[in-house]
Order: sequence, then structure tokens, then C-alpha cells
Amino acid sequence: MKAIFACTLVLGLICCAACERVVSPEEYFASAQRTAAKIERDANDRIKREAAGESVQYTPEQLRVAEGDLEALVDNLKHASGGGHTLATYVLASLQDNPMFSEQTRLQTCGLYQRAMDDGLLAAAVGYYHLCDKAYERFDAQNPDHLKFLQSLEQLLLKPDTHADDYPLQAKRSLCFEEHGAPAGKVGPMAAMRARAAGLVLSEDQFRAEAYYILALTRVNGSDMRDSGNIEHFDKAIALGCKDSVGLKAILQAQSRLSKNH
Repeated sequence: MKAIFACTLVLGLICCAACERVVSPEEYFASAQRTAAKIERDANDRIKREAAGESVQYTPEQLRVAEGDLEALVDNLKHASGGGHTLATYVLASLQDNPMFSEQTRLQTCGLYQRAMDDGLLAAAVGYYHLCDKAYERFDAQNPDHLKFLQSLEQLLLKPDTHADDYPLQAKRSLCFEEHGAPAGKVGPMAAMRARAAGLVLSEDQFRAEAYYILALTRVNGSDMRDSGNIEHFDKAIALGCKDSVGLKAILQAQSRLSKNH
């Protein structure tokens, strides 16, 4: 009798588990969006209080709630990303994209950017370049991983972004539009952070400008020289609104002339 009861209990538990409703990646992402909106409302309130000269320090209870909100946000994004939600994967990567984090976290974040890039999200390719494409920083322009990345970037630029409806999206860094995030006038630290972040919310065309500028900056030919192909990428970036703050055009023109003489 005990054995029959035990079997019945196990069967009941199995049936209950089978009957539980499966939460979809879209639902997890929607929950993450609601939590993000709550976090944003709190930030807006603190910016207003900062402007009024009031304290914006967290009380222990407020800190506990804020940490709980962040944990819930990340947890929902991880579930959505694990279910194949491309935008959730990108947002999760953006949250983890921090130079202060460990090398292990950086590599995990690069994996997230890579997944979103493989799903056709151009913004993820731009994020991947800034955090993960370290070969160019070592002046190793012919590095196989770097060349593979540039090839993927060029392929993404050949077609419309499959996630065009998800733009504008937050970028963590920008070669073309960084100065747009500079706060106007004298503001508090929180308002300055908000202004910089708002300046890096980019449209699809702006991410395309970033991508073309990356190609113009880092692509070299078989002789390790920049050539007319780089100038072509540069011109496309400028046409999409990229600000050449580092004077890349003059460098490209000079190297292109040298390339023709070789």
C-alpha cells in the first residue's frame, strides 16, 4: 500500500510539473522591460532631487529594493536570452559590458554580443568591436579573428537589419557620436550620467555609420595598408552622420596615396 501511495504521489507531482505554464522568452523580456521602467522612474526622481539640491543617497531599505530590481532585471533577461530572444541578449551584454568587471565576465559578454550579432543585430557587432576585438589594439590587423569579425561586419551592412524595429538602441561606446552625450551646462553627477547615456541611444543608421567607420579605421589590404576601400567606407560613415573627430580622413588619404605607389 505504501508503495502504491508513493507511486501515486510521484505521478501527481510529475503531472503538476507538466501542467505548469511555460513562460515564453517574450514574456520574460516584457517583465524585464517593466522592471527597467521602474528603475528609470527612480533614476528620474533622483535626478530631480539632485537638481533641487536634495540628497540622493540610498537608505539601506532603498538600496535593498534597488538591488532586488537589478537582480530581477538580469534574471528575466537571462531567461529571455536563453530562450533565443536577440534583443534581450544584446541588452544583457550591454549591462555586463563594463571595463571594471573581470576577464571572465568580459569573455561571457563577448559571447552574448557574438550571439546577437549572429542573429543579425548590427548594434551587437558594434558592441563586439569595442569590447572584444582586441587584435586591432595590438596592431595585429591581419589577425584571423579580427579579419573574421570584419567580414561579418561587412555582411551585416549588405542587408537591412533583421531587427530594425528594435532601434534606437543604447550603445556603450561610440567612435562617431560620443560628444553628443556631453551634458549641457553645469549639472550634477547623476544628470551628467543620464546625458551621456541619452547621447548614445543610436538609430539603425547611426549604428551603420559606426560600423562603416570601424571598417574605415581597422581594415587593411594584403600589404597592411589602408586604401581606397577604406575611404569608401569612411565616406559612407560620414554620409550617415558620423563625426570624424579624430581626423581619420586625412590619414586615409595619405595612406591611400602611399598604397598606390607600392
